[in-house]
Amino acid sequence: MKTPDWNMIDRWLMGEASVGSQIADSIGILCNVIGVRWAGSEHEHTAARFVAARFEEMLLHDVAVEEFPLQTCDCHAASLRVEDWSLDARPCLFCPSLNIEAPLVNVGFGMAHELEPLRQRLSGSVALIRSEFEAFTEPRLLTQRLRDLADLGVLAAITGSPHGGRRMSHVSASDWRDNPTKVPLPLIQTSSEDAARLRTKAMQGKRITVTVNAEMRTARSWNAVADLPGAEVPDESIVLGAHHDTTPDSFGANDNGAGVAVMLETARLLSGLRKNLNVQPGRTIRFVSFGAEEQGLQGSTAFVDRHFGPEPKPRFMLALDELGTGNMKGVVLQFPELRSLMQQQLDFLNEGLQCHVLSQMDASGDMFPFARQGIPSSFLWRWRFVGRHPETVYGHSNADTPDKLRIRELKEYAGFLARFLLRLSHVPAADWPENHLDVAHIAQRIEAERGAVLRTM
Repeated sequence: MKTPDWNMIDRWLMGEASVGSQIADSIGILCNVIGVRWAGSEHEHTAARFVAARFEEMLLHDVAVEEFPLQTCDCHAASLRVEDWSLDARPCLFCPSLNIEAPLVNVGFGMAHELEPLRQRLSGSVALIRSEFEAFTEPRLLTQRLRDLADLGVLAAITGSPHGGRRMSHVSASDWRDNPTKVPLPLIQTSSEDAARLRTKAMQGKRITVTVNAEMRTARSWNAVADLPGAEVPDESIVLGAHHDTTPDSFGANDNGAGVAVMLETARLLSGLRKNLNVQPGRTIRFVSFGAEEQGLQGSTAFVDRHFGPEPKPRFMLALDELGTGNMKGVVLQFPELRSLMQQQLDFLNEGLQCHVLSQMDASGDMFPFARQGIPSSFLWRWRFVGRHPETVYGHSNADTPDKLRIRELKEYAGFLARFLLRLSHVPAADWPENHLDVAHIAQRIEAERGAVLRTM
């Protein structure tokens, strides 16, 4: 196999990534033209078709929009009321319908030492709970604390937003390792300001009325997929994926218009390299835009179930999500087997990028269904959890808009990714560690880590 002229390739990719970028255009169409893309809606279908149309323009192979069944929920109305005071209210994703009037009990963080003295008062009540971790104590996930409340007979829970200025977001109350559409307890978020007032009302022994009108239904969602065939080993593949859906009222610029736009731009760069310099990947690179990530990773789960079994498992999967939170620092793997190989390829880029390995399985993104089936998978290290750009803290809300993205950083992402994936595609098969990941062992690991708080730094 002829050694590619990497200097020439890198100059072309980085130059085209800078001056020919379509990232801003893609983000504008996804967020401003199509808008909110809640999975199962016609807008989400439009987004999947838009991605597929871009794939067609790039002359990628086997372009398809793949439909899959979706378990979804539409919230038509929600309200919280104490006496004549109407509060801010936003139900969690998949919050069931309810209409109750009950005593309000402040349970603090909902930890065992706080619940024990309240035990006699909790059955039949609505709990006011802080969603963050209690300081200095062993962290306990909110999902677990909600289960504790449900076991004590609590009817619903209310939590204050961690942000000020009456800013709220759609939160998840379920554990995505289980059934993501089933919440342990109906959870409604209110603003931090109203939560502070509610703590006073709870001290006064007030009652609260909670109303949620929600519809659980079966719908359809869509994944868009295309291949850039490999010239040397076309039957082997690397997968680059991002999700195009949003929460119910979010324009989804950072989460995840940025990821989809960078995925499309990476595909454009690599297909343009083939057209302009006659340089092709060594093994096939598959590009996927997933639906229903915000609804428990249903799109990526459907994709893995559909493709891997009939088809060989990919060598590697990389998920793009919330890229607006910071510039690219490197790659984070779910499993350690590929660490040396990945670091070697990152070093070839000479950009100071690092490869790290998670100490736990991360179920928060589209890499998880791949990892669960023994496919080496990863996401990008970009300060998603720590030290993120302050203007990108508006996820899962209608303030997640394109003006908060740094387009120049996203251009750099696409250039780096194109260079990285192209190099990976040309690594000889003999240099890839053999995949010994065992699905049964991974399932045991997931179960053993249940309740663990994900370490991010």
